[in-house]
Amino acid sequence: MQQPDKIIGYLEAVRRQIRWKKAQSLILEEIENHITDQKNAFLMEGLDEQTATDRAVAQMGDPIVVGEQLDRTHRPRPDWTLLMLTAAMLLAGIAIQYFISPAVINGVANFKHQIIWSGIAVFVMAVAYFTDFTIVGKYPVAIFAVLCAAAIASYLFTGRINGRSANTVYLMLMFPAAFAGLVYGLRNKGYGGIILCGTAFIIPAYLSIVIPSVTVLFLLCVSCLVILTGAVLKGWFNVSKLYAMLIIYIPTAAALSVPFFMMKAEGYISRRMQIRLNPSLAPTGEGYIGTLIQRLMSHSQFIGQGSPINGYEGYQASQILPAANTDFLLTYLTYNFGWIMLMGMIAVFSVFIIRAVMLCKKQKSVLGFLMSLAIILTFAVQCIVYIASNLGFLLFSPLSLPLITYGGKALVINMGLIGLLLSVFRTGDLVRDRAVTAAKKPGRFIQYHNGRIIIDLKPSSVE
Repeated sequence: MQQPDKIIGYLEAVRRQIRWKKAQSLILEEIENHITDQKNAFLMEGLDEQTATDRAVAQMGDPIVVGEQLDRTHRPRPDWTLLMLTAAMLLAGIAIQYFISPAVINGVANFKHQIIWSGIAVFVMAVAYFTDFTIVGKYPVAIFAVLCAAAIASYLFTGRINGRSANTVYLMLMFPAAFAGLVYGLRNKGYGGIILCGTAFIIPAYLSIVIPSVTVLFLLCVSCLVILTGAVLKGWFNVSKLYAMLIIYIPTAAALSVPFFMMKAEGYISRRMQIRLNPSLAPTGEGYIGTLIQRLMSHSQFIGQGSPINGYEGYQASQILPAANTDFLLTYLTYNFGWIMLMGMIAVFSVFIIRAVMLCKKQKSVLGFLMSLAIILTFAVQCIVYIASNLGFLLFSPLSLPLITYGGKALVINMGLIGLLLSVFRTGDLVRDRAVTAAKKPGRFIQYHNGRIIIDLKPSSVE
């Protein structure tokens, strides 16, 4: 309905005082609704249209004062705690690479490369930070498709390291955030939406097997399952939660049971799994790295250099431990500086994750919640797998310790994801989800009628 010129003029005067353009439409909508409600109340009291409008506008107060007050309260709110933790982790990573560079092969050259990649990563983070994250919710299918195409192209046209497409591995870290956008876009599609989400997940899962990277597959499974489960439990699909859980977890359990039966059928695979869990079963063979890590950690002190290891007297940890600046950096640091270093690292990452989870739970929009949850899970799984590997539990190969270990691709991707996470927390309060028609109580997924079994994939009828 066209508002009277007086209301339009009032809203325009308020708008000119608000410098954050993204907040203007939301604030003006709230003011307009308040004026309209007050005007309707005056009309019900018997006032004429013009008088009711004048009084409703007058009750709002001076538009300049109101606008200035709203401008002060509606500004982007960067989370300084996460920003400072991010800066601290990045600087710590650079400092660690500097101190370790003389001890590893090509260490000085690697450090120079890390400095360059750090500059690129900061730029990428800044771009992501000031990007409107809601674009992921506006074009979820297109973004997911582009990411799939990029991963396939990376696998086909980039080089291999030890038979694995390293570039594709780190590109796969972006899939949980893209999957969150898909869940958001399909959240009102009922059981069919859940099935479509599961079908879409098959693509990155298959890519992670082809790369190959069991760690990436594990990260995707954990992240995407938690995202989809969270959306179902919050009722965003408007379906029976029990049936939805069965749709999600029965196929998942069936798929995950295949490797288990393969391991039982093939003694070689079963043996490898046992060695990964207990490296001492083959200390000079496949369990050599795990056994070496456990020996280094067992000889580490609480503070300071670890005690000498029998058979390796006169050797530095970097000389006997492969990938001391990448895959097993925490093991190296713990042996050289003590368990206090490991504890400090764990504390910093724990504070970052806990703070991010607290802000995630406060998100008012579905998209903000799903996006921040996806990025937090991607970050947390990397940390957990890396720390477990550096303690000698090599069930999964480490990807990276975000922002700390050497490697430009992982650094850029993780900084970009953190920038997107901070963008959610910076502007998420102003995001309003696309309107979805309120649904009645969800109907049954499986029904029996007139001798026929009916499976209803559509959301319940709307009011």
